[in-house]
Amino acid sequence: MTPEPYETTTSEPYETTTSEPYETTTPGPYGTRTSEPYARAAVRRPASIKDVAAAAGVSATTVSHVLSGNRPVNEHTAARVRSVVNRLGYVPASLARSLQAGSTSVIGLLIPDISNTFFAELAKGAEDAAHDLGYGLILCNTEFDADREDRYLGMIRSRFIDGMVYASGSPPSRRRLEALMGKFPIALADEEVDGLQGALIATADHEAGGRLVGEHLRALGHRRALMLTGPRALKSSNARANGFVRAFRGEVVERVGDFKETSGYGLVAKLLQEDGLPEDCTAVFAANDLMAFGALLALREAGLSVPEDVSVVGFDDIRAASLAHPPLTTVHQPAYDVGRTATAQLLQYVTRGEVPPASRHTLPVELKVRGSTAPAAR
Repeated sequence: MTPEPYETTTSEPYETTTSEPYETTTPGPYGTRTSEPYARAAVRRPASIKDVAAAAGVSATTVSHVLSGNRPVNEHTAARVRSVVNRLGYVPASLARSLQAGSTSVIGLLIPDISNTFFAELAKGAEDAAHDLGYGLILCNTEFDADREDRYLGMIRSRFIDGMVYASGSPPSRRRLEALMGKFPIALADEEVDGLQGALIATADHEAGGRLVGEHLRALGHRRALMLTGPRALKSSNARANGFVRAFRGEVVERVGDFKETSGYGLVAKLLQEDGLPEDCTAVFAANDLMAFGALLALREAGLSVPEDVSVVGFDDIRAASLAHPPLTTVHQPAYDVGRTATAQLLQYVTRGEVPPASRHTLPVELKVRGSTAPAAR
């Protein structure tokens, strides 16, 4: 197997100090939340909206507009207000009442790439499920960056939320896992995470999807293929690759990418420029549609025709797949349903003040055969 193209180091953002001006303990269904005081001998009154306004040099009305988002506020001013809110530990009265009841009716959603319409559909499913149950949703986009994911997890952890739907884009560090465990209920969406085996999981059948691609290309007479995988540290990437290799039963040349279009283009273009496609390599399987789009472009620029010279298959079936030239053969996985299932299953326990038990919800996939695959050229 091809080694990992990079090593990820993870920052440790959880050793933080708080500027809460008083100590509070709030009972809730998942334990008691406690804020650290400046000093145990100094107990101060809660910060008010007037305190925030005075410290930020604005009116209380402006503070209200910044927090509610009901009216536009100059971005520089809004940033100053938010900074003061964080520094003083100000909690709006409506949120304070919710905290006293042990609930905020807000959950977090962490996804790796909002520009990929697969994750946009997943987020829509999560938001719809949350809305149906009267919950709001905080969205964090990590760009498959471990440090950025750590920062967002630290931010979510420091806020009062009732649960989190976690679509991991990079393997979590041990410290990140320790910070998550027991802090609030978690549902994993699309990606399994080592160390969180006790979580609720909603995912598509990634291995079955890879198997469908292998069977399809083999039935078309292909015996040698280029496989563009995602990061091998991700379980979904491994499952797709393993399913494909076992079903294809031919020779597979692997290149490791990062699930982005530029990765698919760069890997194929480099291979073509240096040595050309391996002899008798008549198919490309990309572990997601964006890398498949990149591969299509690189093949076209090299003067190769799809599917006459090379067949190309993707994974995800995002909306653009059917509009590509030629239309992309790909594995359809139900992104909306993955997001909705993870969120609905999580909230059915959260609304009752219960910790969700470990459970797995595996959604079926199907192969969408379009114009980018054809019998192998003889």
